[in-house]
Order: sequence, then C-alpha cells, then structure tokens
Amino acid sequence: MTMHVAFHYIDILRYGGNLPSQPDGSVVFCCPDVDVINVFKLEIEDKTD
Repeated sequence: MTMHVAFHYIDILRYGGNLPSQPDGSVVFCCPDVDVINVFKLEIEDKTD
C-alpha cells in the first residue's frame, strides 16, 4: 500500500520535478488505509563528505 501511494512522488522525481514540501524541506504523505493510519516523512540528506 505504501508504494502505491509513494509511486506518484517517485515518478515526479524521476522526471525532474519538484515535490510539494513542508517549510523544513521534508515531504510528508499518508497511507490511505482507514484501519491503520501511517504517515511517512521523506528528508533529503546532504552527503558532501
């Protein structure tokens, strides 16, 4: 179920688009399962080491 929801975000990134983000730069989306509500948060880490 998670990948079913996340696919749209992955597809946007795959074609060079930008995701609608929170003020801190993270992306939050929710699984649509009404019995168990899971909220997922994506964060970009800068790895310049």
